[in-house]
Amino acid sequence: MSPLIDAHRGECGTPGLTAAERYIRAISMGVEYVEIDVRRTSDRVYVNYHDDRTASGHEVRALTLSALNQELGAQLLTVDEVIELVDGKVGLHVDLKEGGEELEVVRYIEARCAHSEVVFTTGGDDAVRAIKDQIPQARAGLTLGEDLEGAPPWRAVRVRLSELFPGPRLRRSRADFTAVHKRLAGVRVLDYCARKRMPAWVWTVDDEVEIARFMRDPRLTVLITNRPDIALRFRKA
Repeated sequence: MSPLIDAHRGECGTPGLTAAERYIRAISMGVEYVEIDVRRTSDRVYVNYHDDRTASGHEVRALTLSALNQELGAQLLTVDEVIELVDGKVGLHVDLKEGGEELEVVRYIEARCAHSEVVFTTGGDDAVRAIKDQIPQARAGLTLGEDLEGAPPWRAVRVRLSELFPGPRLRRSRADFTAVHKRLAGVRVLDYCARKRMPAWVWTVDDEVEIARFMRDPRLTVLITNRPDIALRFRKA
């Protein structure tokens, strides 16, 4: 069976669309999930935005929704707006970006997205464990492949080893699945997941050759990609 397809940030392979148009197009194409990144503005509105700062250097959590809208325009959606587009049509993959607020975000989205499957990912072992302990019905995955740019060498080595040999972290976090960076997946992590029957999601795969390879890989559960159009073409073939 081919992997399911997750449209990273709602991308659909068509440039020049607004954020809402991207999500609508991705959903209509037939993906199983669309992904959002959740951050909160200074006036406590949850928005779909990946980075902690905007292109102009402003910290997202320091801006009001109005100020963020002024900078991003039609490329910004609130979480509520995404849910309105998604609920009942396709699964929602929520990447939790705000450390310490994971439980609040999970409860917020679970209460509003009632007709679609919702899954959550984060790189924090303790955050995943807290979700599973306090909201056991929520499906939570541990992200492997932390960005270590600028990290001290000792920390980079320790983290990479914990990702290449993820058993202790997965057991400690009680994760339902793991979301693995494509480079780690290609080394040994997919083999581990297959042995342990741990569902494996791989991110973010955009190269056509790599998409073709992963779409043929029986160890993979979900492919996360900015080019769901290409992934769907291989699956149909």
